[in-house]
Amino acid sequence: MKTGLIEVIYGPMFSGKTSELIRQIEMALVSKSEIIAFKPKIDSRYQKNKICTNNGRSFKSVVVKDSLEIIKVIKKAKNPITKIFIDEVQFFDKKIVDVVTFLSKDKGIDVTMAGLAQDFKGEPFGEMPNLLGIAQKVQSLTAICVYEKDNGSICRRPACFTQRLVNGKPAPYDSPIILVGGADSYTARCEKHWEVPNRPETKL
Repeated sequence: MKTGLIEVIYGPMFSGKTSELIRQIEMALVSKSEIIAFKPKIDSRYQKNKICTNNGRSFKSVVVKDSLEIIKVIKKAKNPITKIFIDEVQFFDKKIVDVVTFLSKDKGIDVTMAGLAQDFKGEPFGEMPNLLGIAQKVQSLTAICVYEKDNGSICRRPACFTQRLVNGKPAPYDSPIILVGGADSYTARCEKHWEVPNRPETKL
């Protein structure tokens, strides 16, 4: 049996991860592949049953409450599924690694996922490190730093970090890891302008 390809698309918020995921979905449809797109129930932004980008693009998806539900949905499909797509994969539970491995190795399904590799603290987000470890293909995307300097100009350097904002100010280190939000709660920053108040220093 053919082994499925595991691909991870990662980067900070506003780097175009979901746009790339939707582009690949559209290409899969052109090739007449049988596909299903998934997103976690916790992602309540925008439209409930669609994968949505921050700039308004969308594609219908199945909302699942946990990783194992993905397998249940695939088993119920009318035709054999050849490709699945998962958005906001960092929100899934620890079983997501086993689910992806099973679908790829045992079922021959291509699995493409998009998500944040790091949380707003700059630390590994959920199972993303393990998913990156089993992936055969990885795309690393960057955003544009939109930090406004004192002179009113915008930084515009490549941004690799997700900046969480609370009332317009950088969120402190002890804030909850998960806070689902869009442009009102997050922005993209380069390392120079990324701020996490009270973040512990690295000691060796």
